Amino acid sequence: MGAKITLPFLLLFFTTIGIAQTRRQVQGKISVSNASPSNVLILNLNTEEEARSNSEGLFVISVQPDDILVFSSENLDYMRKLIEVSDYQKSEITIEMTSKLIVLNEVEIIDNKSYNAVDLGILQKPAKSYTPMERKLQTAGDFKPIHLLGLLGGSLQLDPIFNAINGKTKRLKKEIILERNARRLEEFNEFLTENDLIKEVKVSPDNVSEFVYFVLEKEEFKKLLESKDRSKMIFYLIEQHSEFTIKANSDEKK
Repeated sequence: MGAKITLPFLLLFFTTIGIAQTRRQVQGKISVSNASPSNVLILNLNTEEEARSNSEGLFVISVQPDDILVFSSENLDYMRKLIEVSDYQKSEITIEMTSKLIVLNEVEIIDNKSYNAVDLGILQKPAKSYTPMERKLQTAGDFKPIHLLGLLGGSLQLDPIFNAINGKTKRLKKEIILERNARRLEEFNEFLTENDLIKEVKVSPDNVSEFVYFVLEKEEFKKLLESKDRSKMIFYLIEQHSEFTIKANSDEKK
């Protein structure tokens, strides 16, 4: 009698666990009252799966209950979302984000006496370097209305028009952003280790990845990473960690 009761119970128990641990794709929508919801980076901290929102703020990502999603964008305030059972069951989530307050930095003019190819008359203007993805975009052509003026001279370029129609140009632009973020992340990992963030910035080991994504697209972070000034970077990260902690605590209370 006891075996007949125990077996179905165990089957139900393990079936329930299996269902609870199965991730499924959910449809998400980001809304912003006074800015565009496009190109927001969505990261599942539990699986490290990434997604990007489209021009309407829509995205798709795999989740299960208790997963944590973080949302970051150059023009929007960072936020995170804990996936609840109701989100999982409905297979859809709605995220409301706010635009960042843009503060203009003081402009300092420095008399730079160093020589370059422009000063020496070799080039008329500084040469621009391109990443592999940027070179693909240059090859594909970025269509602009001014290209239509080529009709007057009989030299209209068709590639930019075709690529704009089939979505290739838009896709390449998104891939360029992902490429730049990946390169910046790799550069930062070489500049400061995870151990540095834990010991000097006092970031919890469980929050290192989330914190790095929190600062990755901030303009001040980009400038400090380019300058390679370790002391200023550490000071900046300590300030940002304080803001990150306040934001995380605020999101948990919602």
